[in-house]
Amino acid sequence: MKPIIIKYLLLIFSLLFIFRFTFFPVPSLGIGVSEGGLNLIPLIKMFNEFSTINQFIVNIFGNIILFMPFGFILTSIKRTKKVILIGLFLSVSIEVVQFMMSFRTSDIDDVILNTIGTYIGYKISKIKFKK
Repeated sequence: MKPIIIKYLLLIFSLLFIFRFTFFPVPSLGIGVSEGGLNLIPLIKMFNEFSTINQFIVNIFGNIILFMPFGFILTSIKRTKKVILIGLFLSVSIEVVQFMMSFRTSDIDDVILNTIGTYIGYKISKIKFKK
């Protein structure tokens, strides 16, 4: 198989992985098991509403790690800083859809963390594939 086809397949897999964790409940991680809502104030919920350190870690690192492969793979296909904007747009789109779901919370913190994850993936790809 050609390398570009493999990259596109990995990108599709990355998107499916993102959609799995953002649209469907994962009770073992505490994702999507509470009543939905909306948080538009950055950092407040992140530092005040998690009852355990485990929930805090899953939220912070889970959101970042979830989008890192997306940023990495997309940068290996399309070498442009627009990858970060695409990650931002994808994250905002997911949060808008989650707002319409009764069991998901739309959170500005998720947008920030997902965009950071895309950026980290972008930077790693730039280092890895530097010519």
